[in-house]
Amino acid sequence: MMKSFNLKLLFPVTVLMAFLFTSCGNNPDKSAKLLDKGIEYYYHSQFKRALQLFEQAIDEDSDNFEAWFWTGNYYENFRKHNKAIEAYNKAIEINPRYADAYANRALAKKRTGDKEGACADWHKAAGLGKANLEDNLKWCSHQETK
Repeated sequence: MMKSFNLKLLFPVTVLMAFLFTSCGNNPDKSAKLLDKGIEYYYHSQFKRALQLFEQAIDEDSDNFEAWFWTGNYYENFRKHNKAIEAYNKAIEINPRYADAYANRALAKKRTGDKEGACADWHKAAGLGKANLEDNLKWCSHQETK
């Protein structure tokens, strides 16, 4: 009788543990699909839905630096510069060689009045191979001569 009771108790606990372990952790494939869908919504100006998908992508894989980048883009688009900077910071923390995140964070920093931070980021982005930053770097050179 005791073995039967233990097995009856053990089975639901085992199922619950299996569920918890499979639902926890990163799911990069699902995250990538959610990100792609979010970008599609973003390009069709359905920004709130896009943000929801970016956040879901992050929930599925918190190391999805591109989902953090696009979250930053969303916030920057709505002039929430500090929130954008936080998202870009996370993208850069995960992938320190992500030139686009430095370039976009630079713009957000410039808009908050952090000219020095903006220029540092544009220089870093250029050093990582980001193209088309000439105007920004000229602006930085002009700021340095003031």
